[in-house]
Amino acid sequence: MLTRVIRPRVEEILEMVRDRIVASGFAGRVGKRVVLTGGGSQLTGLSETARRILGRSVRLGRPLGISGLPEEAKGPAFSAAVGLLIYPQVAQIEQFEPRHQRRGLTGRGSYLARVGQWIRESF
Repeated sequence: MLTRVIRPRVEEILEMVRDRIVASGFAGRVGKRVVLTGGGSQLTGLSETARRILGRSVRLGRPLGISGLPEEAKGPAFSAAVGLLIYPQVAQIEQFEPRHQRRGLTGRGSYLARVGQWIRESF
């Protein structure tokens, strides 16, 4: 019963992704591989459905190169969250300020505010 509800929604979402890629004008530049992340990427048959609808090879993303993660956090369900946490360091957009000038964790101009601003601008 769940499959009859979930499958059409998954196909609909993948078709919307495909249409957005085509409409963006970057379909030729996007590449030949799609990486699925998050807990939903573990749905049975999702990789094959995505491959069929998107016309690209598909793989599941996993957090790589991160030491100290518990075994439970090394799967696709955590790949997007871990990626968002390490992206600022990898992209060298992390800003370090002297201790007396830090803006704190919350509030205007804080680290979380800057991450939120980056997410709004990027997506």
